[in-house]
Amino acid sequence: MKSKTKVRTSRFIFILALVSFLIAAAQGVLYYKKYDAFFKFLLVMQNSINAFGFKASVSIKDVIAFMNNEPSLINTVVGYAYCIAVFTAPYCTISFVYKFLERILRLIIGFRRGKNCQHIIIFGYNDDVKAMLRNNKSDPKEICIHVITTEKIGQEEVYDLNKSGYVIHNIDVLKASAEELPALFSKTHLEEAKYVILFEESSIRNFSLLQTFRLCEKDSADKIRLCEGAKVSCRCEEEGIGRLIAEYYNSAAGKDAFYDLELVNFPEMQIHKMYSDVPLHKIYEKTENPLDECTVHLLVAGLGQLGQQAVLQAMNLGIFSDKNKIIIDVFDTDIKRQKAEFINQFSSETFDISDNRISLKSDAADGILEINFYALNVKYLDFYSLLKEKMTAVPYTYAVITLENIDFAVNCAMQLEEIFSESGHEIPILMRMDSDRRLAGFISSENTAMANVQIIDDRSCIITLEMIINREIDKIAKEYNHLYNNISIISSDEEGNSDNSDTDPEAEWNRLRLFRRSSSKAAAYHDEVKEFIIPRLAKEKGKDLDKKLDEILGSGGSIMKYTGSAWRMNGSEQEVLETLKNDSFAYALASLEHRRWCSYMASIGWRAGERSDKFRRNPCLVTQQKLMETQPEMCKYDLMSLMERYKRIARS
Repeated sequence: MKSKTKVRTSRFIFILALVSFLIAAAQGVLYYKKYDAFFKFLLVMQNSINAFGFKASVSIKDVIAFMNNEPSLINTVVGYAYCIAVFTAPYCTISFVYKFLERILRLIIGFRRGKNCQHIIIFGYNDDVKAMLRNNKSDPKEICIHVITTEKIGQEEVYDLNKSGYVIHNIDVLKASAEELPALFSKTHLEEAKYVILFEESSIRNFSLLQTFRLCEKDSADKIRLCEGAKVSCRCEEEGIGRLIAEYYNSAAGKDAFYDLELVNFPEMQIHKMYSDVPLHKIYEKTENPLDECTVHLLVAGLGQLGQQAVLQAMNLGIFSDKNKIIIDVFDTDIKRQKAEFINQFSSETFDISDNRISLKSDAADGILEINFYALNVKYLDFYSLLKEKMTAVPYTYAVITLENIDFAVNCAMQLEEIFSESGHEIPILMRMDSDRRLAGFISSENTAMANVQIIDDRSCIITLEMIINREIDKIAKEYNHLYNNISIISSDEEGNSDNSDTDPEAEWNRLRLFRRSSSKAAAYHDEVKEFIIPRLAKEKGKDLDKKLDEILGSGGSIMKYTGSAWRMNGSEQEVLETLKNDSFAYALASLEHRRWCSYMASIGWRAGERSDKFRRNPCLVTQQKLMETQPEMCKYDLMSLMERYKRIARS
């Protein structure tokens, strides 16, 4: 392990220094043998000390002359050893001075930090961690960041990191037994840290590191127990490993877990920011198209991790009504292999799957969702010929280019810009440009050649400490979950008006299984889309939005009566359902939300059936009409986005 190697190195330098001193002393005894004992002692000590100061009193030239004048075996052996010691002694001095300065620097930084300094632990030292440290704006006096890594970092780089306030620990935790962990972590403040970031490049290694922390009361007492309220951010970009981690964490039954866990997926975060900055409905913002006719026709060039996320999130964010179409065309030269990997997470009970297309079954959700796969190279003419043909049938509304090859990506963007311009539409084109930031800056600037082309933010730009430990979407999802939990729906004959508004959102969140959290995040993602949909729908129905919300959800609401702390159903379950069905505005939004939920569930591999989180089955994964027949009591919960909006307006 690196820590043991470090100890061995320090021990080696100490022994080398001791041997060098003794050899210099032996040479001095021989060289100054004609002097009196007192002066001989002083001269020997002076020479030995000077040898460590880069200027030995007895030079190599003096030793050679001495050996020539008085040739003997002992003089020769000691002389040669001394010639080597003249170089090893200064090396020991340099090592000592460096370590001394390093410790002084750490001591100074330690004194500069406040008594209540917050400790953050980062496992791993790779490009993503380096980007996070570069982007870090936190005050080193208030936050101490410890980097634990198995990587061998140069001393100069370690010195620069220390100077910036970062503490580096060379430890390979996974090679240590549980009994050794406390000693290894003794200087890292791990047990005090509020935030632990597992950022090794390997998802499996991050999972293994996660298992060194004590999960719950039943877990091994030899594992490290993190402080109360600690949050662990675990990087995981593999769907299979993600499910394994979720299964492991969920085994603590959520509320019993000793720490909060968040899975971090960089491609997901990049694509979410892309759709947030340039939403899928952007092309319809200034049009009068009815929501049912707002078709999302998405082009995705490249089915790597970013391309897959572009498709998956479009299945959630592309839903504008219970009827609008979502058509996604995916192009890749290696489409057969990429498709096989991509659709592995989908259930054949929920999707119709063929060689070149998958589509959501009509009994699994309302609306139309289809994904077409094409094995075409974007640099060939037949790719653009096919695009023109498809544009004639159903015009594209959005394009995402996630190709790694810059030449291909730029050529594809310019060709798409030309084709889309010919169609008379300004269609958003988002392009990946990770490896050439200068070119990315040029493309992002105003120019006629690529006016509608925008750059997907590089991960090195979006990775910040604040983003990891305090992700905005996590906060929104927690508040969303909190608001949903606060919406108490009581029957017309039930007594009581209480809700749970005083409950801590963090505590509520920590009681959720990881699947529930991801579902809340998906709902939070769609909130931005609803900001476009809800006012548009009210306009389509000829309603004043605020008045309509009060009409159906206010204190005298036709569907739900707001008591100030809860909603009371206006009548029996069946009466509420009938009123909902007869109100075109409320029914349209309830149907939309149910379709969105079904589409999201389908995108993560769920299917209809008797409820089981383990086997990813849910009886509500059906059309709105089927839901009203089989689970009528669940329909009212699809109005929660409206309830949340009403509650927000009522507060203001």
